[in-house]
Amino acid sequence: MRLVAGFWLAVACVFAVAPVAADQGPYPKTEEEIKAAYDALQWHSGPGSYKLPASHAVIQLPSDRTLLLGADAERYSWLASGTEFPGTEAVLTYDSGNVEVYYEWRDEGYITDSDWEEVDPDKLLAQYRDGTESANDERVANGFEPMHVVGWLEAPHYDKSTRTVTYAMELKDKNGSWANAFALRLGRAGYTEFTWVGSIGLFRGAAGRPVLLNQALASHNYEDGYRYQDFKEGDKVAAYGIAGLVAAALGAKFGKGLIAAIIAFALAGKKIAIPAIGVGIAALAKFGRRLFSADRAES
Repeated sequence: MRLVAGFWLAVACVFAVAPVAADQGPYPKTEEEIKAAYDALQWHSGPGSYKLPASHAVIQLPSDRTLLLGADAERYSWLASGTEFPGTEAVLTYDSGNVEVYYEWRDEGYITDSDWEEVDPDKLLAQYRDGTESANDERVANGFEPMHVVGWLEAPHYDKSTRTVTYAMELKDKNGSWANAFALRLGRAGYTEFTWVGSIGLFRGAAGRPVLLNQALASHNYEDGYRYQDFKEGDKVAAYGIAGLVAAALGAKFGKGLIAAIIAFALAGKKIAIPAIGVGIAALAKFGRRLFSADRAES
């Protein structure tokens, strides 16, 4: 029961301090407007060193990778899902696209990792599955297919040397399965959440954690003074530990919208009423991020 209680406490704290979303304006209504919105984004190409001001972190961008930062990253996340994620600091992808990693900063304060042993993957999976199923009536009422949780692709794992939690989930609907993989990296003042978006085929073909997620983690570091080990007495401390964080982060994954499906079909020339994108955002906020594209060798 301690984990369940920690979950609700963490959820309350996360939403109480959630950053204010930037006003992205009305969603583009035509294919031309959608393309123009994407074309307006400023991409950075590696190699190079790029700072993330909010989290006081640095990304060492490798060659053949591209990066969106700040407002461009936040807007891309909104364009790709129809849901605003105001903590988005960066988006990493290959030059060829197709697979993405999102970086989102959470200014929660210092999170102790002393309660990691309280994390119960089976209970977390059951809670996530129950929450997904209970939201399906609302999804169907808004014209979308019900979604189902298949199970862990990687159960929650904590690397104490890098203060990073990793886990991955398989989800499905009638159109097939897809994968979301995540990492939570602790810092002195909060944590960075990494979300890898790709197909189930790419994840399973990676022979472990996806390559791009591993590269995102390897190329990311907090600046001196903002690392987990730089904590000092008097710093802001979160009201929950790492067990509550993992439970809350899983619950927040209901927030990754599936409106990307509509965008993908529209760009493919399918006849879909684009204005319907704006309908039922609250209901759509309970979906997992999904990338609709063919499998490639990249992961």
